[in-house]
Amino acid sequence: MSENHQIRDAEMPLSPGLETPSANSPTTTAGLARRTAYLVIALVVTIGYANSLNCGFAQDDVYVVTLNRAIRDLPHIYRVFAQPYWGIGHEEHATYRPVVNVSLALNYAVHGFHPLGYHFVNLVLHTINCWLLYGLVCAYTRWSQLALFTALLFAAHPVHVEAVTQVVGRTELLAAGFGFLSWHAYLRIGEGRHWRWLAWAAFAGGMYAKESALTLIGVIGLAELCAGRLRTRQEWQRAALDATGYLVVAASYIFIRRIINGQFGVHSEHTYFQGDPWYTRVLTMSQGMVEYFRLLTFPYKLCAFYDFSFFPKVSTITPRVAGSLMLVASVIGVGLWAWRRQPLVAFAILMFFVPVSLVSNIIFPTGLLIAERVLYVPSVSICLLGGLGLATLYRQSRHGRYAAVGLCVVILGLMCWRTITRNPDWTDNKAYGRALVRDAPGNPKGWMAMAKTYRDEGDLIAAEVALQYAIAISTYPSAPRVALGNLYLLQGRLAEAEESFRAAITSSNPPGWHAYFSLANLLARQGRTAEALQCYETGKREAEKRRYVPSAEILAGTAAGFYRGGHYLEALRIYEDALRRDPLLAEAWAGYGLTRLRLHQLDEARMALEQAVALDPSLADGWMNLGSVYGEQGDYQAARRAFAETLKLDSASAEAYANLRLATSLAFSQ
Repeated sequence: MSENHQIRDAEMPLSPGLETPSANSPTTTAGLARRTAYLVIALVVTIGYANSLNCGFAQDDVYVVTLNRAIRDLPHIYRVFAQPYWGIGHEEHATYRPVVNVSLALNYAVHGFHPLGYHFVNLVLHTINCWLLYGLVCAYTRWSQLALFTALLFAAHPVHVEAVTQVVGRTELLAAGFGFLSWHAYLRIGEGRHWRWLAWAAFAGGMYAKESALTLIGVIGLAELCAGRLRTRQEWQRAALDATGYLVVAASYIFIRRIINGQFGVHSEHTYFQGDPWYTRVLTMSQGMVEYFRLLTFPYKLCAFYDFSFFPKVSTITPRVAGSLMLVASVIGVGLWAWRRQPLVAFAILMFFVPVSLVSNIIFPTGLLIAERVLYVPSVSICLLGGLGLATLYRQSRHGRYAAVGLCVVILGLMCWRTITRNPDWTDNKAYGRALVRDAPGNPKGWMAMAKTYRDEGDLIAAEVALQYAIAISTYPSAPRVALGNLYLLQGRLAEAEESFRAAITSSNPPGWHAYFSLANLLARQGRTAEALQCYETGKREAEKRRYVPSAEILAGTAAGFYRGGHYLEALRIYEDALRRDPLLAEAWAGYGLTRLRLHQLDEARMALEQAVALDPSLADGWMNLGSVYGEQGDYQAARRAFAETLKLDSASAEAYANLRLATSLAFSQ
């Protein structure tokens, strides 16, 4: 390629390995040292996200971190490669991200459940991703100012708060990080075969962190085309070989994910377009694309959860839909128009649509409408365009440099301010609920989150009001009705709880199987055993129809209802169902052992309770009941140890103290 084809003004991205002129190159005359650039990028990330270190666990963090038993067992962490991301019993979410669980297990091994360590790791991962992006832009353009401006905008963009500040946003961070690393290795394949293997291995890390890494193949392909690296037959053959490795990795992931979850995508009932034709998804999501454009260009109004209250589901072309379609088509048209004239601009525009395609609901329905976290990689598009504008201004003249730097500082200041003010929304569930109610008052999820917070705080009246409002604004009110029924059950308002559960069943199409299990729990407590068993079996059938398998936690909760109603044989049977579902659930073993104890089956009770406290030594009730079994069997020394463990966990337990005194007396009298 001649020097003219290298285009010093970066109208075309440059191939790595091309030598640039040393005398007149903008890189050598005005570029910042790479190390200094890394420090500046890290400083911007720190300014924007330092207050995220004060956050705790909110929403999905609670389930993926604090309730995720798999991450507490680092020596056996390989088990996460054989179970869904959310754990056994959550196959309906159809997610498979074992690399994320491995990272969380490493966090837990060092920090336990202290949230600071988890948030710090996310901050570090975001910083590394910004560095990798800086390196990629440098590799293609040889323009350090462009690379630095792009990376700084990416570092501070407020749309990344959900991915960086929320712990579970690590899926996006790891998928992007491994993807960028794979891209770096791909660009160095010509230096040796080991780079090809590294590229494929890093891509596998991205895929096993989140399925969206699959789109990296399209992004790299688009970059190569815009860079003019696919012109000769040999270049196409090389690209085909590299793509084959990427596709093999992707196919292996899809195959394993299907085995683990039963399918690749989420269940249809967990999607926003269940049963809708393709054109409905296209027309509706044209509005979603426009909302994505707004989030990237003017990220002032942000929200933790988006539903149809932001834009309606439509099956016909309305004025709003027509305008949205025209805008999306215009953006794509500009990208195609710039293909020959400004390849860098073409890449920056068109690359947005590649990673977004997988979550757009257009190719297939997904479990979200739109979400800020999925814009983590697509935001490279607007950051690259913004960086190009600033870098072009920077090299115009001496005054242009001052103007570019000043404008960049202003933009970064505004972005960091919005990021800093947004981070506290993820402090905890209460902050999340308040933020969601504030940003999307027509979204029932926010009111349900607030209801849970009120319930945990003991304000049951406020929780009831929030749930009733959630029911009133819900299109499908089954979930808030179940939550309201459980709240009534907690208060002993059994008639109202039953009414709410039955209303949840009738308001869901098909009937919600969770409501059947909750109703079975209630009926068992009332002694209506036959009805309770019928509800339990119906719930299992409804779940199986939709290829769901109820989690062990749900089954154990239902069994506990039968136990409280004095129906021990029925409780025993359901506990056995729970243990077949998840033999590592300590709470199920504890309930099973207690039920055996009530049936005076001491050997079986002892075995079950020993298993429970072995799986979770923090189960105070498990130690207490185990001590009772030991005492019934005459093993008073073992009973003393069990009651002592109970007191370590619950020093205020008068019953444990009395039992310890009695067991000690009997042990010394033997």
